Amino acid sequence: MSEPQNFRNLLHIDDDDGDTASQRSISLSSPATSPRHSTVDVDLDGQDTMLPADLASKRASKPYTLDTDMSSEVDDMSLYNRDNHESPNTSAAPSVFEEPKAVTYPPPTPPGMDNESLAESFASGSSRKARPESMLVLPQTGPLVLGIALIDFNHLVGPKIEWSKGDIFEDEEVAKILPFLALPDGAHLSAEDYSYFHLVPSGPNPTTVFGISCNQQIAASALLVKMPDVTRSTVQKAVVVLASKPVFGPIRDKLGVVTTALFNQRDFRDPQILDDFEATLEHSLRGQLTESGLYMGTNLRELVHTFRQRTLILVKALILQKRIMFYGHPVERLCTYQYSLISLLPGLLQTLDDCGSPPLAARALMLTRPTSLRTSDHKSMLAYTGLPLDIFGKDAFFQPYLPLQQMDMLKETKSWLCGSTNSIVTQQTDIDLLVNTETGVFEFRDPKLERAAGLTPADRKWMDDIVTDVNEGWDEENPMRSTGIQFKGSDDYLRTKFEEYISAALASVRYRDFVAKGEGAGVIITGGTGGDATSTEDFNPLWISEFKNTNAYEVWERTTDPMLFDIVEPRHPCNERVSVVTDIGLRLQEGIQELKLEQQLAPAREAVARTVAAGSANFFKAMEGVRGRWMQRTASSSSNEDVRSSGVSTPPVDITKADLEPEPATARPLMLSKHASVDSTASAQSQTQSPRQTFAAWGSGIGSFVSSRTTRFSLSRGNTQEAPASPTPPPKSPPPPPLKSPPPPALPSPPLAVSTPSPPLVASPTQMTPEMHAVPEHETSGMGMAL
Repeated sequence: MSEPQNFRNLLHIDDDDGDTASQRSISLSSPATSPRHSTVDVDLDGQDTMLPADLASKRASKPYTLDTDMSSEVDDMSLYNRDNHESPNTSAAPSVFEEPKAVTYPPPTPPGMDNESLAESFASGSSRKARPESMLVLPQTGPLVLGIALIDFNHLVGPKIEWSKGDIFEDEEVAKILPFLALPDGAHLSAEDYSYFHLVPSGPNPTTVFGISCNQQIAASALLVKMPDVTRSTVQKAVVVLASKPVFGPIRDKLGVVTTALFNQRDFRDPQILDDFEATLEHSLRGQLTESGLYMGTNLRELVHTFRQRTLILVKALILQKRIMFYGHPVERLCTYQYSLISLLPGLLQTLDDCGSPPLAARALMLTRPTSLRTSDHKSMLAYTGLPLDIFGKDAFFQPYLPLQQMDMLKETKSWLCGSTNSIVTQQTDIDLLVNTETGVFEFRDPKLERAAGLTPADRKWMDDIVTDVNEGWDEENPMRSTGIQFKGSDDYLRTKFEEYISAALASVRYRDFVAKGEGAGVIITGGTGGDATSTEDFNPLWISEFKNTNAYEVWERTTDPMLFDIVEPRHPCNERVSVVTDIGLRLQEGIQELKLEQQLAPAREAVARTVAAGSANFFKAMEGVRGRWMQRTASSSSNEDVRSSGVSTPPVDITKADLEPEPATARPLMLSKHASVDSTASAQSQTQSPRQTFAAWGSGIGSFVSSRTTRFSLSRGNTQEAPASPTPPPKSPPPPPLKSPPPPALPSPPLAVSTPSPPLVASPTQMTPEMHAVPEHETSGMGMAL
């Protein structure tokens, strides 16, 4: 026995005492009987050594196998009954996760390391419970990086491969469709964008190839060497990496740096930087081929923050294998949302080898029902639960970016998940659900899908708690990370919650079938697992019914233990019953959120704010002007009053016939002079009027002006008839006064007492005496308003 193997046994001797029953292998079958080993042989120095009796008895008192039938038969899957001492982390069914055909163990000792250092390295790298995120994805038999290419957009012939390195580009189908996938529609709208896509090369064993491209553009005038085919002002190119696994996250960062450096050269004749990139990329990605590495590039927090409760609708529609189309710009967000949705289904991101084309369905043929379970092993639990579901198996495909050249695949396939930036693709009738990534709007082309994927009150309450957890730590500047370092609300937290939901739903399906089978046989089943036969009501019975009609259910039902509910509780993960009032509140809240009032009313709100600001400025300017004119009039009135109070009288003004002729609109009517008592009273009334009274009098003066015209006309006519002997014709009516200060109506009144004999009130121009003078403007307006 080799030394590395001996060190491994020693580590497990000290490690096994802390194991619990849930961490040990559970046999789901009854293999042939074999004696249990009561001792363990350890070879430390090349010789077989027997363990002490107390340790041997301790080993015998704690067997390593738990049999479900509680019999004395041994389990061949037990940890220490395997001839090759298989790691606990590989106890999943071999057909669930693709195993290599040949594994050489133990590996050769690295040069420069002795046995002691090797043991220390192994001890430091192992742990009792290995985190699933840190486990390496099963090793590849071939290269991880299949090729690198440079795609150029030619304005005459369209996109084409300008430079490539890799045998995969010799495939005619790959070389034909790759340029359209690498340079998507609308690439000129962004200075830099990324596109994710899938390819299936032709060959005896076709499988999906995962591609990622980074496209940029540069002004033609900035190039050091301008090629003859450059006929426009900009040059667009894309660097493409093709890989055998969807390690988009680790590739993206390196690809963006290389593409930027290539464009900074401003000379595309030298591809040396691409050669160096291809030589080092394979080695750098090998160390990042973990589950965490596959999840890099996905953004579950942003997906939940954008679609809120409808994220669960997307998951349900995907499990039903419906035709789902994502539409919007930019392309990277379009593809990231789809891969984020894929990562919510447990284990699906690691099993996408058949997703590139509808005829590919090799994985379903290899799946078998597991015969053992180790609850501490995440992969073993997934295999026992029947996960990952075979979503992209028979007659289904997944294309994050779909060009116009592949539109025919939509009509020929029953199930797919695709993304597009071209509105022509969205006009196809073969779409069940259209998701707009720019507005977050869902358009159900199939009304039946809207009912089947609808949320129940328990679903809404469960999703509301998740959305709250995400929004509590949301940071607009960095959507991928929460404001605080915490597990709650993170991407790992979201994957755990959705795995719990899907596992509970599948267990409820099994429990419902178990109860229905018992009822059909006349057996009443009570107690036991604590499950509820009506638990499927919380998951939407129509969704469960539609799921049973899919190809994914057919594969899952064949490869899953009928007693799944014994391990996974068949109950909705929502811990509380939702009342009607609470459900109505959640519906209203989500409906308001879906309206996106803040985003839709933002342009109108800004326009109204600008209008109000401009109107307010104009209003205040107008008020300042009115205030200035009012202050001028007040100052003029004060000066005239000062003159009158000082005893300085104005000399009489001679009025001639010409003065009574019609004058421009600025002229004002003349009035007879009165005693100082009358003048002082009218002046005081005019000066004591407040601005509000003055403004109010302006409106009423319009009516009094019209009535005064009629009264004066009648009075003038009557006076003319009483004095027929007067040779002088009646004077012409004075010009209309301004609207601000209409004259008072002329009413018949007794003659006023004056110092000299006064003529009649209405006199002809020849009867005017020198004592008649024009009344000041402020006195005229004041008297008119007082009357």
